[in-house]
Amino acid sequence: MGILRSGIFGGFRKKTGPIIGRRGRGMNIITGLHHPSTTEPTKKQGDAKEKFTLLTSFLNIIPDLVNMGFKHYAKNKRPLNLAYSYNYENAFVVEGDHFLINYPKIMYSRGHIETPDGAGVVLESSLVVSEGSSIVSETRSIRFSWSPQNQSVYCQYTDLGTFLVFNPAKDKAVVEVNAIARYSLEYSVELPLDFEGDTVHCYMSFASANGKFRGDSVYVGVVVS
Repeated sequence: MGILRSGIFGGFRKKTGPIIGRRGRGMNIITGLHHPSTTEPTKKQGDAKEKFTLLTSFLNIIPDLVNMGFKHYAKNKRPLNLAYSYNYENAFVVEGDHFLINYPKIMYSRGHIETPDGAGVVLESSLVVSEGSSIVSETRSIRFSWSPQNQSVYCQYTDLGTFLVFNPAKDKAVVEVNAIARYSLEYSVELPLDFEGDTVHCYMSFASANGKFRGDSVYVGVVVS
């Protein structure tokens, strides 16, 4: 049943006969009922659908990072949609008849804060003995490191680092937001136990200490955990 909220001259919501009313971006929108197509999709349509599924699936795993990273440029758009549009052209590589995510080209953030110089990642492991017992367990972590940089308007020692470790085999991500200051020059992200043996992709970015400005995210490297 359609609902008229402003009388007969206003927009309506929900379904009325063969048409549907909704509100989007401050406008009243009327659309017809969707009729499933019986025509086989073309290769171009199939490729577009595959790309859309791949990229949106990745971005939906890290919505908080994307919302923060593209919020400044979003204006009347959703940050997620803007991130999709920005990444689309470089986000894929072809393998056989299918597309794969081009992880080194993906960006979850954009801005003027300086990116890290000389960033790198290494896998570290350590043995932990449970208190009061002889049980030994192994913890694994990714250590991010970067080089010192001269201070400037968009490069302050107090800028805060955000870190992303993404595991495509499990469609899971470990995210640490505003975790440490730029001057620390390194930070370790502990990995879940079920990441062992999987390939993970590592990213980082900086933001101003007050959170008003963000920088481009950078792909730091790939590690087999």
